[in-house]
Amino acid sequence: MLPSGCRAGPDMQKLLQSLLSLFLLTLLLLCAMPLLGFWGRSLHWTLDLASHFILPAVIAACALSILAGLVQRVWTGAGALAIAITASLSVSAWTSTPRQDGDVLQNLSVMQFNVWFRNSDTAQVIETIKRSKADLVVLIEALPPFRQQLVGLEQIYPYKLSCPDSDPCGMLVLSKVPLEARGVKRTEDDYRSPILSFVTNVAACPVTVHAVHLVRPFPFEAPEAQLQQAREVGRIVSEFPGPKIVLGDFNAAPWSRTMQAVTSMGGVSLVSGAGGTWPAWLPRQMRIPIDHVAASPELRLLKREVLPPAGSDHAPVLARLGVAPGACVAN
Repeated sequence: MLPSGCRAGPDMQKLLQSLLSLFLLTLLLLCAMPLLGFWGRSLHWTLDLASHFILPAVIAACALSILAGLVQRVWTGAGALAIAITASLSVSAWTSTPRQDGDVLQNLSVMQFNVWFRNSDTAQVIETIKRSKADLVVLIEALPPFRQQLVGLEQIYPYKLSCPDSDPCGMLVLSKVPLEARGVKRTEDDYRSPILSFVTNVAACPVTVHAVHLVRPFPFEAPEAQLQQAREVGRIVSEFPGPKIVLGDFNAAPWSRTMQAVTSMGGVSLVSGAGGTWPAWLPRQMRIPIDHVAASPELRLLKREVLPPAGSDHAPVLARLGVAPGACVAN
């Protein structure tokens, strides 16, 4: 009995070591999946969906490399570090601050915020709007009961625009300069997602703004529903000449097929910058950026900033744009 008992210790230790290696390799594979999805996102919607989690995967891979080093799994740690570096470089075009080339006639600051229909902290939302000092504020999921509690903003934002009562869309626009409504369009699918369009004036230049709220991706809705809506949004945006801005809650990462459809078909470019917006309870480095501001070439992309959460599951986005000289010559 004694010899067999002596052999039990090393055998158990070997089993535990094998289970640990298997566990770490499983984590490594999970970290690699968003990166593989990013590279193959044009091949299938499942890969595109996986790519949305590439920023959380960067943080997770860094943590895994440290953990693997502590338990002396050098190759696993090296693989995790390689995934973190490759993933970070792959999305750097969407997470770095844009180059500020060229002169601008005037800056325009735009705040986009999905306030969440369950948000009860209107005081924090009001304070966030005031601190942003944005020229234009677009609120999404701002239902009538919520709007009635937004008091004390009239002096800062004397101009207001929302969808008509006959076609409610949950959007509210606050502005320091006059607004001219261009109507509300709905996507032609069963989801009927809203596209609120209006014109504002910046440095004597009329700028068309489109506020958008797309459906959520699979498994919440059909796999291709969001992409079909994005193509329709891009087509609608392309029909408006001159300087234009597209913003809103797209429920899609900036490198996704959804956002590629909006930007390529609409003739706009995303304002890039670090930090995700959803879910707001996570650290900003691990959130998925699904709230965006994009602009046409007549507008300079200066800065994107993710503001602190304000009672919503989304974090607000503040973008700074500039009107380029000669932007309105052809208008």
